Amino acid sequence: MSIVRFIIVAIVFIGLLFLSLANADTVTLRFFNLGQLQAPLIFVVLCAFAIGVALGLAAGVLRTARVKRELKQLRREVREREEFARTTAMRAPTTPPLDAV
Repeated sequence: MSIVRFIIVAIVFIGLLFLSLANADTVTLRFFNLGQLQAPLIFVVLCAFAIGVALGLAAGVLRTARVKRELKQLRREVREREEFARTTAMRAPTTPPLDAV
């Protein structure tokens, strides 16, 4: 699996490298009527890519935290059920053998 990840990262890196070489022009970003920013196009593209990656990772972290919380709760419930079964098994009255009656 790590080989596949390495290949994907290498392809993305090479793609972004060629993209940056082809798009060195300066662009103007206008933030509505609040202001503007002049920057190379590749800088704008790389920032958008980085923001997308960060948001994707944040979504993954939130989902992982939710799943871990659910798993912890389920493990607690299983432990409580096992403990309940053990304590009720210890308290169960023993019946005399049928021969003794």
